Amino acid sequence: MKGLRLMRLMKQILLAVSLLLVIISSAAAEDVAIVADLISQNPDPARSSELVEIRFNVQNLGYDDVENVIIELEPEYPFTRVPGESLNKTIPYIRSRQTDEDAVTIKFKLLVDNDAPDDIYEIDLRIWDGTGTSTTKTIDIEVRGKEYAQVITISKANIDLAREESLEFVITNTGNSPLENMVFSWSDPAGVVLPVYSDNTKYIKHIDVGESVEVSYTVIADINANPGLYQMDLNLRFEDYESTTGEIDTTAGIFVGGETDFDVAFSGSSGGETSFSIANIGSVSANSVTVSISDQKGWSVSGIDSVIIGNLNKGDYTIASFNLQSKAGGDLQKLPGEDSQRNKKLNQTRPFLSANQPSVLNIEISYTDARGERRTTAKEVDIDPSVMGSTSGGSGYGGKGSGEGNGKVPGASTQKSSATVVWVGMGIVAIIVLVFVHKRYTKERLNDQDYTYKKMIGDFFGKSKRKQLEK
Repeated sequence: MKGLRLMRLMKQILLAVSLLLVIISSAAAEDVAIVADLISQNPDPARSSELVEIRFNVQNLGYDDVENVIIELEPEYPFTRVPGESLNKTIPYIRSRQTDEDAVTIKFKLLVDNDAPDDIYEIDLRIWDGTGTSTTKTIDIEVRGKEYAQVITISKANIDLAREESLEFVITNTGNSPLENMVFSWSDPAGVVLPVYSDNTKYIKHIDVGESVEVSYTVIADINANPGLYQMDLNLRFEDYESTTGEIDTTAGIFVGGETDFDVAFSGSSGGETSFSIANIGSVSANSVTVSISDQKGWSVSGIDSVIIGNLNKGDYTIASFNLQSKAGGDLQKLPGEDSQRNKKLNQTRPFLSANQPSVLNIEISYTDARGERRTTAKEVDIDPSVMGSTSGGSGYGGKGSGEGNGKVPGASTQKSSATVVWVGMGIVAIIVLVFVHKRYTKERLNDQDYTYKKMIGDFFGKSKRKQLEK
């Protein structure tokens, strides 16, 4: 019995010692108990490429006061340290058994990476409790990419006046979050470029990160506008992650005017020169216009092959003349002058031969456009070979036809000389009549100050009529 009692007593003693040890160790463990809780982040969620501020409440739940508590932040991607900002904070003194009201508040600032996608990221917080020991706590920080778009390209740098043009804008999501419910619009403050067939707004449902969307318009520039560079205001409105409206405004430039077009027509041949009408049929003026004809199949130019005609406003035209010759006609052999029968036969067959000569001539027009750029355009002109052969010296049948041997049609020079004599004679007669009339008027004017040319003409025709009646 005594042995059994002794064993029971020993068990009770061991149990009591164990309980005492547990109580002692618990009391020692609770002497210092430092905890840190995340109380806020700004902004929430954090935004890529921006700063985020994190605030913690630090408390001592133990029974002993503590000194030199260190709270250290250990960031990883996408968070980095802000230059000049420390990643650890030292709390000189924390008393025991703190409540939330008298807890110590500390804050850290971190930079979020530009390319951080939407996600929840972990950050480790290491706590040194002042006794040489440390604990680690992990907190979660939500990050959302930044909504941003860029009008990366415009399809055209310049548009013509008074002409329907297709204009495309490419909108690219260069941010880290999708763009939703967008409205794109543009305007020209000067009112020179306006959309047709639609208004200036386009609705876009969604653009994912890195993707692009093209919006198209048909536009016309005012025909009365001065050529030049005009500003275009671009606007993009979208919904962000909080369903609030974001907006991006930017500007671009577009040149109105620039190139023009020409119409070239055969005007005629006379005196060894062939003339062409050059008309500016475009909507802008052309400066420093030069017309050139180079040697080409079937045609050549004797002498100057380029003519400067200066500035040519829209709708205007001018004449450019060249000593144009047909290479095909120049191959005909001159026949002996005394062989009149063969010459006659040749003259009869020339219209047939000229019809086989080239009838298309290539002409180049160079000019300076409204942007100051030098441009060249080529035009094809249809020429009637029979007209060339009968009126243009050196261009119809070549320089070796029968007759004078100078490439002209026989008799053409004589006809030209006769016509010149007739015109000179008519001019001399007109001058004599004018002198006679002036002398008569001066004489009558001396006798009558109210005498006029009209009265003189009346007297002349009156006298003529009286003479006819007397007869």
